[in-house]
Amino acid sequence: MSSHHIVRDEQEPALLIDDPKALTIEDVDQLLEWSPTVIVTEKALSEVLKWGIKIDVVVANIANLQTLKPRLAEQSPVQLLGFEDDDLLACAYIFLLDHKYPAVNVMADIYQSTVLDTVREFSKQIDSIVFAIHQKWTYVSSGHFEKWVMVSHHFGIHPVAQNTFFTSEGFYNDYENEMLLEPIELTAEITGKIKLKTNEKPLWIVEAVTTDSYK
Repeated sequence: MSSHHIVRDEQEPALLIDDPKALTIEDVDQLLEWSPTVIVTEKALSEVLKWGIKIDVVVANIANLQTLKPRLAEQSPVQLLGFEDDDLLACAYIFLLDHKYPAVNVMADIYQSTVLDTVREFSKQIDSIVFAIHQKWTYVSSGHFEKWVMVSHHFGIHPVAQNTFFTSEGFYNDYENEMLLEPIELTAEITGKIKLKTNEKPLWIVEAVTTDSYK
């Protein structure tokens, strides 16, 4: 894996790694292409250090800081942040908000019970995309989503709130203001712009990770 440059642009989405296995090495390289700030939680650190990339921030339990310092010597300069809270993903978000990052790509294990809830809560203040099990999860708080896609592009639609009424455009079997009670799958019927809309209720939009997933 190639290391990324030292120059940082806080207008670019940061990369927050909580689960190194969420993506392939090749997919991670694409996320590193624009030299984002790389933030790693303590549990992901051992694996990410093997990648040979530059880490900018490590978020750890405060009790483990002295143990971690020698392991990060070759990463200097690097910020090592200690928290008493065990939810290090949430702690990393606090760092991002304090430094006014507008967006973040998160590699995380969505099967951990609190991950999607944590991301959803902080998405009110910072645009977030979760990469997990080789999928891209986009939280759409407004309930309105548009994207240019190729025909046969697949989406998973996961309602978050009760009484979510859903309309789609550009798919086989489009919906027209129908209540969503459970996740559904949609396939684009067109090459062009698809549209998804709810009655201002939030959604998780799920796509397979492909070469255009980072746009």
